[in-house]
Amino acid sequence: MGDDADETERELRAAGAMPDAGLDIAHLALLLAARDRPEISPASYRAHLDELVAAARDALRDAPAMMPASIAAGALAGVMAGMFRYLGDTETYDDPRNANLAHVIDRRKGLPVTLGILYLHVASKLGLELAGLNFPGHFVLRLRCADEALVIDPFNGGQALSAADLLALLRSVEGPQARLTPEACEAVGTRDILLRLENNILGRAIRANDFGRAREVVTRMIWLAPQRAGLRFELGRLEVHAGHMGAAADAFATCIDLASGLGEVRIAGMAEEALRRLKTKLN
Repeated sequence: MGDDADETERELRAAGAMPDAGLDIAHLALLLAARDRPEISPASYRAHLDELVAAARDALRDAPAMMPASIAAGALAGVMAGMFRYLGDTETYDDPRNANLAHVIDRRKGLPVTLGILYLHVASKLGLELAGLNFPGHFVLRLRCADEALVIDPFNGGQALSAADLLALLRSVEGPQARLTPEACEAVGTRDILLRLENNILGRAIRANDFGRAREVVTRMIWLAPQRAGLRFELGRLEVHAGHMGAAADAFATCIDLASGLGEVRIAGMAEEALRRLKTKLN
């Protein structure tokens, strides 16, 4: 991948050192996409992002932050799902292209989280208070306007979701006994959304037993979130699969240091046990 790959790595590492509030979600998602599609021209995709923003600005001319949430959400959905036809890929949901923002822009379909990133980008440029939620299994967004809030589903044309809709969605993912908790409706930051995007790719690689691919994905997740102890543990496991025992030991040791410093006792204990077993094998 050459110089372009080196530059994307530098930018992703720089993002890892930045506070969450300073992160540009669509720009970083395109950098991640370019790691898998080095042939793309980022400028053309950035131009399309500008086109989305311009169209949404035209549709939301009158102080969108002061509009009723239902009106603002409808106008946003009209642009994203109506004018530009961004919809969820219901036919080939597991297609890996659905987790790559460049492919999603090319195909106008993707996963909830990739589509959500486009909505978040547009909203941020228009001053709309739109946030991703910690909802399991299906990424949704909460729009706040004029002292009211509305949850919308970027996968299903930006439609509004009631509490009953959210409960039904949750039960479709977690089973009929699932309960809607406050944690599921908590806002998450840009870094966590990007990690959620990459975790889709990681999960598919692991299920396919493509551990080399999984290692690549975890590595760039670490660039974005170098303080996440769990990612170092996962890297250690993948290094063991690759036969890189020294690198695995380093990853587990780093995990222990990070987890201990953050008070994450469980993950520190797991890493200590993994490191102990690894050293037993090496001796």
